[in-house]
Amino acid sequence: MQTAQTHSSALEAAVAYARLGYAVFPLAPGEKKPHGRLVPHGLKEASREEATITTWWRSCPRCGVGILAPEEVLVLDFDDPTAWERVKEEYPTLGDAPRQRTPKGGYHVFLRLPQRVRLSATVRKLAGVDLRGMGKAYVVASPTRLADGRGYTWEVPLVKPEDLPLIPEDLLLRLLPPPPSPREVVVGSSSPRRLRAILESYAAAVASAPEGARHNTLIRYAVAAGGLIPHGLSPEEAEEALVAAAMRAGLPEREARDAARWGLRVGEARPLILEDPHPLPPRMRWALNRRARAKGVAHE
Repeated sequence: MQTAQTHSSALEAAVAYARLGYAVFPLAPGEKKPHGRLVPHGLKEASREEATITTWWRSCPRCGVGILAPEEVLVLDFDDPTAWERVKEEYPTLGDAPRQRTPKGGYHVFLRLPQRVRLSATVRKLAGVDLRGMGKAYVVASPTRLADGRGYTWEVPLVKPEDLPLIPEDLLLRLLPPPPSPREVVVGSSSPRRLRAILESYAAAVASAPEGARHNTLIRYAVAAGGLIPHGLSPEEAEEALVAAAMRAGLPEREARDAARWGLRVGEARPLILEDPHPLPPRMRWALNRRARAKGVAHE
């Protein structure tokens, strides 16, 4: 397994990261921001081309290194060391993931997302943790040093994206929006008409999702629809309805199908609670209970 070890120069490190499969770009010396002259468009110019990388760092050997991880790679950015210890205690397998120590004592932890599952970099679901990578947000990498001399070091070496450990499923679910409550439409907790109506309402929400939120919206409602499968909803019917809706919203079919299948599988293991949409009025329930008690059976 190929890894990125400590390198004597920023150029060597940048080339090593690129060979592993990570795009890089130069940072202003002693800072965490992109070098304005070499990459005026910032992370948008991140590259894996060795000729480009060599030109950058020969022009500015003191430049730091920024890594823009590909879209299938999630980087958990722990600003607070106590947050890292807390999350690692909940998910011990994170301790084996590639991990970089930051100047403030925090950590960058590199993980792989399931195929076609993506997160928003703006999610704030874990205290003291930001989401980086995913082709959207870069991290500063070793051997970058800040103006005060503090630097970044690898505690567990970086590996190729395909060799990264998969994010624990329960942790991923914490980072996704919670599934919506089922819409109450038909008497009977799991009647086919009601299940179909709920699925149609989910599909409508997916179809109307705005650009930038389409993928996460699809996953959110796929997880919810999966929770209806134990009540009798056909998984094939759910998949086709959600994929068609996602394609109407503008997602490519392959991305939509992979995301829908993942969400349905996860949701099926977490059945939704379907309450009676038309509970009995208190007076009627009291009367029925009175009769039931006379027969020795309570009515709830």
